[in-house]
Amino acid sequence: MVYRASFFSNVIAAIGWGIFQIIWIGLLTLKTTSAFGWSKDELILLAITYTTNIGVFHLLFSRNFDRLSQIIDKGELDFLLLKPVDAQFLVTNYSHNYSALVRIAMGIAFLLFFLTTKSIAVSVLGVVGYILLSIFGLVVIYSIWLIYCSLLVWFPRLTNIVEFLYTINGMARYPVEMMSEFKNITVLFIIPFAFTMATPTKALIRNAFDGEVGGLILLTVFLFFLSRTVWKYSLTHYI
Repeated sequence: MVYRASFFSNVIAAIGWGIFQIIWIGLLTLKTTSAFGWSKDELILLAITYTTNIGVFHLLFSRNFDRLSQIIDKGELDFLLLKPVDAQFLVTNYSHNYSALVRIAMGIAFLLFFLTTKSIAVSVLGVVGYILLSIFGLVVIYSIWLIYCSLLVWFPRLTNIVEFLYTINGMARYPVEMMSEFKNITVLFIIPFAFTMATPTKALIRNAFDGEVGGLILLTVFLFFLSRTVWKYSLTHYI
């Protein structure tokens, strides 16, 4: 009964956050037709992409990162390291948040509804690019989370690092061009997240397969191997 109540509360939260993202962008663009080179409709589609793709991330990975400090602090990681399966795979794919399926379905429904009502034409190439680049974007987010969460091997009680990552995730719903307004080092932490949503959105509605696409692919490969290296190095210091 407790698990059922928890599931339904998570579903309600997922629906609420998904709707909030769309309304938030709608309010921001209420008195303007464009911002940072993006039209109002494109900004709303960016918010919809964020809702859907972050939903996929929550479905597959976020719950596992949430519990990482717990399994390290309680010594449960020892049992995972003894299994004949890669420890990184086990740690980050131990459980899934199925309530996020509602958010994903809602995001897809919003996307189809918005494209239809606004008569926005998309090509097959744009749709394929949108899906593939969204996958690359998810790998980028996964890799960044793994890099930061690897610090928990040294500092298992540093649980607020996950809260920090949830906050930074939210920056992905804004255009990359907006990040150029930041004139300090914080932009280095934010821009990778912004690329994960803006690039597939541009591919869908603008058929924009330019240097930004290549940059996202290179960033994905680099961060994935970096996260893998950092994780394996952290395990050498696990006691």
